[in-house]
Amino acid sequence: MRQSRQAGDHPVSPVEQRQRIEATCAREGFELLETFPEKDVSGGAPLEKRPGLSRAVAMVEAKQADVIVVAYFDRLFRSIEVQAEVAKRVEAAGGMLFAADTGELRSDTASGWITSSMLGVVAEYHRRTTRERTVEAKRRAVENGIPPFPNLPFYLRRRNGKKGAVEHDQRKVRLMREAIRMRLEGATIAAVRDYLRKNRVRLSYHGVQSLFSSRLLLGELHFGSMVNEAAFRPVIDRETWQRLQRVSVPRGRRAKSERLLARLGVLRCGTCDSRMVVGTSQGQYGLYRCPPVGDCPQRVTISADVAERAVAAAVQKLLAGIEGRASVEGGANDAAAELERRQEALAAAIRAFAGLEDEAAARERLQELRAARDEARERHDQLIAASAPAITVSAGDWDALTLDERRALIVAVVDRAVVRPRRGPDRITVEARVE
Repeated sequence: MRQSRQAGDHPVSPVEQRQRIEATCAREGFELLETFPEKDVSGGAPLEKRPGLSRAVAMVEAKQADVIVVAYFDRLFRSIEVQAEVAKRVEAAGGMLFAADTGELRSDTASGWITSSMLGVVAEYHRRTTRERTVEAKRRAVENGIPPFPNLPFYLRRRNGKKGAVEHDQRKVRLMREAIRMRLEGATIAAVRDYLRKNRVRLSYHGVQSLFSSRLLLGELHFGSMVNEAAFRPVIDRETWQRLQRVSVPRGRRAKSERLLARLGVLRCGTCDSRMVVGTSQGQYGLYRCPPVGDCPQRVTISADVAERAVAAAVQKLLAGIEGRASVEGGANDAAAELERRQEALAAAIRAFAGLEDEAAARERLQELRAARDEARERHDQLIAASAPAITVSAGDWDALTLDERRALIVAVVDRAVVRPRRGPDRITVEARVE
């Protein structure tokens, strides 16, 4: 069930879509297993940015479902590229796509292909023409100081309804200025976030970072290539804003994630070999992705559930052939050497960048090196914990293990799990640490 904010999009509520889906399932004899709402998601978005559709496709590929049902065809696709990808994956898994308004969607026969392709072309055409019609309206809005996007920072409010120009909320502007003062005096993002939360402003860690980097603080309105440098009164002057951009405060060790593979260092991008990091899609669905830094030409993203199931199954299979104790002393020695290399690289960079603390590139590089050093230290600590005493758990004990014990066991027997850009269950290759 997809609902988009895009102007001109199909004004059908999720409740109505669900009712239509339930009626279709009852009529066709389908058992409704689960529904995946997609709020504020464009039908032209790539599959990795369609959390509900991605989950549905993954269930079909995992043989947990047979049919993906939608209320209307244009709720499913407004991109012929995404349509082709989903159809290929679902049909390869023996599944079916079904829209209540058009029926079964097929691409494995000539007639099915031409019908579904024409529907897809019309849906994408509608999306493109709608986008083109709104460009001029958005340009006029920016010129008049009216943000053409729905979400504003907490210290701004609309004057005339949801689409009006903005003004300061004076009480909240004072909160924002106090948060800026705290940051300029060395407060961490976490401390600023806690201060705002105590004043009933709840933001994520990255939400606070975005507040500080936003040019809305200067009264500037940016939307793509459209710019209004005097849209409304600034919160701070330009010199203060520039000082704010130069602030860098170490945030210390990050809190442990509850995801099984988070920060173990075993999950790798099959394109650039970077350690994949944990995240969420639309704030709801767990995933692992190639980190959003560097120059990876084809970043890899995978459902957290899919990745964790694959690695857990591989670990249990590896343990089935291991008798006695699975020692990881060799891995701990390698990790110690890696930690030493990372520490030396950080120390060398600090010496090289001495006197350049105000340079953005130098600060960014030092932050990257510190993060790499911390990852190496964490992996070393995990291996030491796993090898003393050595692990004696068999495959049959997996379900009885705690989260930390499962992590230790993964580190003990898995050297790396490579996630390739292609689709399908065979995209993960798990390489063993022990024979």
